[in-house]
Formats: sequence, structure tokens, C-alpha cells
Amino acid sequence: MLLTEKQQNALIGFINMILSRRPASSLSALIQCPVILDVSNVWLYPLSKCKTEFADCFANEVANVRQTLSGSLSGDALILLDYPVAVMLTNLLRQNSRQPIEHLNISACEVLTEVGNILLSSFLRILGNLMGSPITVSEQSFSIDPLESMLNSLILEHQEIRYVLIVKTQFILCDNSLEAYLFFVSGVMPLSCMIRGIESVSNLAVSKV
Repeated sequence: MLLTEKQQNALIGFINMILSRRPASSLSALIQCPVILDVSNVWLYPLSKCKTEFADCFANEVANVRQTLSGSLSGDALILLDYPVAVMLTNLLRQNSRQPIEHLNISACEVLTEVGNILLSSFLRILGNLMGSPITVSEQSFSIDPLESMLNSLILEHQEIRYVLIVKTQFILCDNSLEAYLFFVSGVMPLSCMIRGIESVSNLAVSKV
């Protein structure tokens, strides 16, 4: 299961369109500072392959916000931040705080959880609307884990072979650009249907131009 160049371009354009709508404006309103979310690349891999493909991106522990999905897209949606990036993002989000943090404390984790859930929920709501079928969030969580441990938990929870659609995203705010990754984890059929649906929407949009 691989992405064609056409599918990759359609996904990048479609996801950029979604992120530039409610998710970016919701975060901007929350922190009272303009936020731009920009997608630079997408990949599709077997979940087990991510341990080697993304080891360099997450040399430290990974701060991740996770939503378990049901409905038209069953599986998991996550935002992943390398630990130092998570600390930096928290400090930018808490600009009114007198003392910048060097490590994620309880308050910082709460901030990241709120921001992550706002971003994921807004994205999934728009995606569900555009796809004509709602996506339901049944569970939300936040954790800090080594990449391998986090991926193993996603693999071991299911019997099926799972794939992950990975979206490389830049958070651009307060004159800083921080790298984050969106992971959409599911079985082959749900992800295939999602990709085909996005292709159809993208082709329809192009035909109307």
C-alpha cells in the first residue's frame, strides 16, 4: 500500500486547506497570537516501519496527544512532538508566564493536551463534514513515551496489520517554526477509503476552478 504522487499532492493540498480553516484560527484565538499550520509532506507506512523511518525525528521522548476514533474512520489520531519541541511550544503558548519551563510539568502537559485536542477535533470535524460521514472521538489521552514504546502500544492493541498516514506539519507562531507530526492510524480499508475520498474532493475542487 503506497501513495502515488497524485495522491500525495492531493493529500498535502487538502490537509493544508483543512488546517488553514478552523484549527489554525482556534489556536490563534486561544493564545491571542497568529498561528499558521503548514503541511510540507505526507507518507503512508506500515505502523511497524515507523520505528526505523522516524527514529531520527524523535531522538528524545515523544509528547503525544491521542484521540481514539470510531465511525467512518476507526483507529487513532495523534499529534507527536519531540520532547524539546514540546517544551518550546509550551513556552510559546504560555507567553504571559513569568518563568519559562525547561521540562514538561503538569501544567505544561495540560496546555499541550488542550491544544492537541483542539487541533485534532477541529481537523476531524471538518474532514468528516467534507467526506459526508462523521468521525467520532471515543477517548482522549496524553502521554510522554519513547517512540518505540508508543508505537508498540498502537500495534499491540489490534490484531490487524495497521498503517499510518503521517502528516509533517509546521507550527508557525511568534516568529518561530516548530515541527510536529500528525499520525492517522487505521487498517488498510479505512485509510484507503479516506484517501480515495480526499482524492475525489480534490478533483471536484480542481474541476470547478
